Amino acid sequence: MSKVAEPVFTISLEKGLADRHRMPIDQVISVLSSVKQMIADAASELQSDEGDGKPLDFGLEISSGLDGNAFRKGSLKAQIVITKNHAKGIRAAQRVLATIHDLSAVKKPPAREYSAEAELVTGRILNRLEKIAAIHEVSRSDAKFSVTVPKAFRVEPGIKKVKAATFSERGLQALYAFREPVFRESGVTIHGKLAELKDKSALEREEGHFWGQLLRENGELWRIQFKNSQTDSVRLLFKEQVEVTGEAHYFQSRTPKLIVKEIARDDERDYVKAFDDLYGLNKALYNAPLEIVLKRRYEPE
Repeated sequence: MSKVAEPVFTISLEKGLADRHRMPIDQVISVLSSVKQMIADAASELQSDEGDGKPLDFGLEISSGLDGNAFRKGSLKAQIVITKNHAKGIRAAQRVLATIHDLSAVKKPPAREYSAEAELVTGRILNRLEKIAAIHEVSRSDAKFSVTVPKAFRVEPGIKKVKAATFSERGLQALYAFREPVFRESGVTIHGKLAELKDKSALEREEGHFWGQLLRENGELWRIQFKNSQTDSVRLLFKEQVEVTGEAHYFQSRTPKLIVKEIARDDERDYVKAFDDLYGLNKALYNAPLEIVLKRRYEPE
């Protein structure tokens, strides 16, 4: 391109395997996919901040250079052009850069309590960075990100302007630190529907266990860690209502985790039947069927 006509998000993989001017295709695709998802996550947060839940399409496109190649030699470099919704696309890209910059700027692992550094880091973007972190561990390649904004596009006031950010070993260690639990609690019992975990962290490298997720009745989602020795007792409980007891781990920027000690099927709670049972026991206190009580409570007089 002779000149930049639209905002461009540039990703450059340098050092490590990238110095050979080639990398495994699945790693490159994973990085590009993670960048696309990070921008989408940042946009979703921006929309939520403004009270607008409508998803945005930035028309992200890979751009080729003058030689017609999408990836540049010297490092593996790709340019993603924001072709739609430019103003919010720039804001979303800047939020991604700011998150990566702030993560790498943390000079020491955060204390195991909620900290100012944690407030700078967007949890959903961190989740996407974990895939890039896993690639960094294998390839030892740094990922450099930058945003080029043409003069025709004015960056809105109040937006943190970060020209470039690098995810390297320092960012990786900070990411590990943020993934440490802020506190632990033993003997915690929770109830909910057990299902397969769909968003297992790329940084969960310990062996000897497997994962599930539990959706509580209040909508709270927990990650559930089982020992491999619990496989036979657990596999029949997936998609069932269960009662789980174990050690709870709470984190700064991700859903809580429960390391399971005991698990059992939990019968569905029938609140109407429970009320009817009480109605039969003490009519002075429970002097009407449940549907009548609810009608009295919620219908206008």
